[in-house]
Amino acid sequence: MRPSLFGLAAALLASGAIAQSAPQSTPAATAQATAAPAPASLSGLQFLYGSGEAAAISRQTYAALEGYALAKAAQRPADSVVLAEGATLQAPAYVPCGNKPLAAVFDIDETVTLNTGLMKSLAAGAGAPRDSSVLTVPGAVEAIRALKAAGVTAIYNTNRTTNMADGVIATLVSIGLDAPVRGETLFLNGDDALRGNKDGRRALIAGKWCVIAMAGDQLGDFSELFNAKNLSVAERRQAALAGPTAVNWGRGWFALPNTAYGTALEGTLEDIFPAGDNTKDAN
Repeated sequence: MRPSLFGLAAALLASGAIAQSAPQSTPAATAQATAAPAPASLSGLQFLYGSGEAAAISRQTYAALEGYALAKAAQRPADSVVLAEGATLQAPAYVPCGNKPLAAVFDIDETVTLNTGLMKSLAAGAGAPRDSSVLTVPGAVEAIRALKAAGVTAIYNTNRTTNMADGVIATLVSIGLDAPVRGETLFLNGDDALRGNKDGRRALIAGKWCVIAMAGDQLGDFSELFNAKNLSVAERRQAALAGPTAVNWGRGWFALPNTAYGTALEGTLEDIFPAGDNTKDAN
């Protein structure tokens, strides 16, 4: 099961209880927040926020996204990388591009920004000052700027809630990106009746833009079909690995690591290591 620290972080991020704002930190706040947390509370945080490996994976992912998107921009693809209405993971179909302007769609939390302040506060435990500072995901800003120079617009589809719009915009500006426009290049949880399900917002975006790349840290950042309640942990993994949509990884769909919270942290010991399962993952 998901550790309580990470469950709390996910709930706070999804609900908007912790507002995202421009990076801010003071020496006093930093000193108060350095009390050593229990070792278990650092599990996952060490990799995502502290390791060179996670930084390298993120930079590698954005380098791949940039190269792929720039090549696609030069080719003017017939179809976007957004699944069309009625498509399934077994029978995918994609929204046609036509003459729509080019765009790339990004989640924000742990995709463009890292919530280092919030996660440090939670790990430090009771009494630690709440910190809303963020860092940029390695490679993100450089890639988004390169796409802009090539005529590819960055669009943000986040599950931050609508009451957090001003803070989200301020954060993106603070890390050196253009201010997105609500309802045009910024879409939030609550912009439609599907709430945390991003498929409706993705459809709206793909109706106006030729989406040539998407980046996120959860499978739901690419299609909510991966989060169907009837899928077991093993079936969900298999759908990502072996289904017809698996060809999209690195070719329009770009996943960033998130070991701190979210849909990846599901499953019991038996779910993750089923008895008698010695099959190999499909290539």
